[in-house]
Amino acid sequence: ILYFGTDAQKQKYIPGLTDGTLMGAYCLTEPGSGSDALGAKTKAVLNAEGTHYVLNGQKMWITNAGFADVFIVFAKIDGEQFTGFILDKDTPGLSLGNEEHKMGIKGSSTRQVFLTDALVPKENVLGEIGKGHLIAFNVLNIGRIKLAAACLGGAKATATQSVKYANERVQFKLPISKFGAIRYKLAQQAIRMYAVESAIYRAGEDIYRKEQELLASGLGTNEALLGAAREFAVECAMLKVEGSEVLDYVTDEGVQIYGGYGFSADYPMDRNYRDSRINRIFEGTNEINRMLAVDMILKKGLKGEIDLMGPAQAVQQELMSIPSMGESDDSAFAAEKKAIANLKKAVLMVAGTAVQKYMNSLAKEQEVLMNIADMAIKTYTAESTLLRVEKEIAAKGEEALSRQLDMARVYLSDAIDLVEKSGREAIASMTEGDEQRLMSMGLKRFTKPDLFNVKDARRRVAAGLIEANEYCY
Repeated sequence: ILYFGTDAQKQKYIPGLTDGTLMGAYCLTEPGSGSDALGAKTKAVLNAEGTHYVLNGQKMWITNAGFADVFIVFAKIDGEQFTGFILDKDTPGLSLGNEEHKMGIKGSSTRQVFLTDALVPKENVLGEIGKGHLIAFNVLNIGRIKLAAACLGGAKATATQSVKYANERVQFKLPISKFGAIRYKLAQQAIRMYAVESAIYRAGEDIYRKEQELLASGLGTNEALLGAAREFAVECAMLKVEGSEVLDYVTDEGVQIYGGYGFSADYPMDRNYRDSRINRIFEGTNEINRMLAVDMILKKGLKGEIDLMGPAQAVQQELMSIPSMGESDDSAFAAEKKAIANLKKAVLMVAGTAVQKYMNSLAKEQEVLMNIADMAIKTYTAESTLLRVEKEIAAKGEEALSRQLDMARVYLSDAIDLVEKSGREAIASMTEGDEQRLMSMGLKRFTKPDLFNVKDARRRVAAGLIEANEYCY
């Protein structure tokens, strides 16, 4: 309503939704259309008097449904034009199913919404007729980066619980936080959280700067925010994936640190574990977001909004040439920056080959798309982490940021391994013979890491957590 509503709709609903006297629900998913949102069957027909739309259909997994006062419902006018509608809870023909019995997030009301000849005033159409997809997808862009931030908050709380328990739990006459296996888990929780937080900050800043640019060009506040989020929709999709999977990792390792108590419903990891799992499903499943991120990048390239072919061709030429030793670079973070530049080349090499190989049928090669997405996500997050540490060291000095630098280097080391694995799988699935050998050699060139003592780095990161008795980065 804030972004797409008329002035009258905003005046009627926004004050109450803002101060909490009204609660809202967002009704998109149906029994037969989850990820395929535009496959919705809910239908809207204008009545003979031309005053109301009559809605018939069913929505499911609707958050807040049990106590919502206002429902945003998507339906197809005459079965064709996908459109948004605003429904009040007392709309004739609107009814609710029973509360769903969920694995987690039990504090949230989740019910089905039934529309049986529901009468909706014509003035309650939200946005333009037939343009409901713009509402649904643009709101999801904003929701995805917010979900990543929410997952980060849950992960930090879980990590703090893990550290405290590890310091309290004594085995073999020592707190288990003294043991290397536990320190590895505590450190890896922190490293992955710090990395995704860096990427969230980066994308958030990019969206803010774009919003300011659009405002300066004369756009209104809402149009500017939507335009900025749309500009960085790829990053929002990638962060939704990385944020939710970091939370799952942190929570799973939290259960393991708690041991048998982690499996007990009387201890906090039970709820954390159950609550975390939904984040990989809603706001678009992680599989959909992976494929969406790659699809959006390729479409931007085809439209000429970004140059993909130039860098991809440069990488192909580099593969055909003798590797250059280049001049030595002793500047700060030169090795890390070179490693990240090479990861980008690996992504371009694999993505460029996929486009050439499959052309218009690339959408059917979902495994390859997900390989490319994983390569891009790890590269973006590794670069974001290094950029953050570099900026903070410039302000505070390397000694003050020594453990954050450890985290950036460990994450980059892990990212190189994961990019190599995803790239190898993609190359093996779409090439053979000389082409496969050439690409495999290129991948090895672009994912060749410098040796780095990740064990000691993780121990230093863990030591900071153990001393603080909480997540402290």
